[in-house]
Amino acid sequence: MRAGPHLSPVAKSQNLLFISGQLARNAQGQIAGDIEQQTQQVMSNLENILKSNGLKLEHVIKTTVWLRRATDFDLFNQTYAQILNHVRPARSTLVSELLFPEALIEVEAIAACP
Repeated sequence: MRAGPHLSPVAKSQNLLFISGQLARNAQGQIAGDIEQQTQQVMSNLENILKSNGLKLEHVIKTTVWLRRATDFDLFNQTYAQILNHVRPARSTLVSELLFPEALIEVEAIAACP
C-alpha cells in the first residue's frame, strides 16, 4: 500500500494559517495548461482553502512561489497581480524542479486570522 504525503494541508497557530504548497490541480485532480492557466488554478485552490477557513485572499500576508521555468515569471507575475489586485503580500519566488513534470507552479501561503 502506497502512503500519501506526510503533511497537513493546513495548520493553524494562534492567529496564523499556514497553507501547504498548492499545485494547479483541477476538480478531477489533473494538472494542465500553461503558466497563466496554472496560476489561475493554483490561486483558485488557495482561495477555496482560505474560504473553508473563514478567510479571503486579503488575509494572505506571505506567499512562497516555485516556478519550473524562469521564463514563465513575467506572465505568472502579471496573472498573480490581476488575481490579488490591491492585495500585496510579501513574496519569495524561486525557480526549481517540481515533483510532478506537468506542474509549472506551486504556491504556499501564510494568512493572518482576524
